[in-house]
Amino acid sequence: MAQFSDEMRHVFDVHRLVFRIGELASMTQVSPRQLRYWEKKQLIKSREREGEQARVYTFGTFVQVSMIKYYLDNGYTLTAAAAKAQERDSRAKLLRRFIFKGLRGFAEMDGQVAINMGAFDDQQTLMALVPEEGTVTYRLVPNAEARRLTQDLPD
Repeated sequence: MAQFSDEMRHVFDVHRLVFRIGELASMTQVSPRQLRYWEKKQLIKSREREGEQARVYTFGTFVQVSMIKYYLDNGYTLTAAAAKAQERDSRAKLLRRFIFKGLRGFAEMDGQVAINMGAFDDQQTLMALVPEEGTVTYRLVPNAEARRLTQDLPD
């Protein structure tokens, strides 16, 4: 399970992704001038790279800019668009925290992929069975069985 956790942290470590203002502008179709204005208004923020004067923007800022632009394109004012984007970002942070802290690995149950969702209580683990098609279902299994199933998966 530790290997799974480490792999997921690496996969979801978006802090390593940084973009210069021109790259961010190109990716989001928001002009560098607008980005500087939004930064001045503290709607987004950049960070300085060591040894360079150029500002860079994180993946999180890319998402924030994309969301603000989405809401602006749908008729919101800049203030309202930024507020909606911040609200959405808060929910995304909860989901990210769940992925990092809650998921315990993958297993196979009844010929389906199952996601170990972690301990339900002291004796049971919640497993989510994810079929290729159809509805996700959930099953409680004894903790020892969940550990065995999750650890026995090949890499």
